[in-house]
Amino acid sequence: MLKSRKPRIIQLTGAVFLAATLVACGTSEEPAPAPAPETTEASPSSEVESSSEETSTEQSSSETETSTESKSADPSESESEEPTETTSTSASGFSDDIDAAYEIFSSIAPRELFEKFDSCDSVGADNNYNCSGPEVGQLQFSASSNRATQTTQVLTELRSSTVLEDSGDRVVGWSTLGSTAVLTVVDNKDGLVVQQMLSTDQEDPEDRLIELGLYDPKK
Repeated sequence: MLKSRKPRIIQLTGAVFLAATLVACGTSEEPAPAPAPETTEASPSSEVESSSEETSTEQSSSETETSTESKSADPSESESEEPTETTSTSASGFSDDIDAAYEIFSSIAPRELFEKFDSCDSVGADNNYNCSGPEVGQLQFSASSNRATQTTQVLTELRSSTVLEDSGDRVVGWSTLGSTAVLTVVDNKDGLVVQQMLSTDQEDPEDRLIELGLYDPKK
């Protein structure tokens, strides 16, 4: 009876050892299952922050473009305006400087002549003016009884002078020196003198006096 139990024990022991060996081999040869990939999801707070940053950037860009357009739309607003000079006009329609001369010499020269002046500058003594315009050139006006008397004597006594009109109070003519003529109108009653220098090579003195409205041959 004792002899028959030993072989069974040995067989059982061998079977257990073989099973353990097979289990160990199977475990070492089969690869371990790969871990599941981890997925990262953006948290709601990070999405809100990203959206807020994008909105802020868009608003800043929009404000910058709007500011640039408003500045370029009207460049005159950013530039300082330069002061402009204005010339006051009197009731007669002339500027103040021309009106001052016209009030004094209106009896010796027509209004149409003053309308052709751009300026009348006061020179030397009071009531002396140099008036000029592109169409008529420059004329000298003087309010002086002594000068009116002296100019009348020169105009009527010199052989180089030509008198077109002499009514006592009013004398119109010119004096010649070479190719230069001094056109002269004198009002002895009010002590006024008007003169202009002219080149006789370019224009006839009488025609010039008529053109200026200082002499009318029909009168």
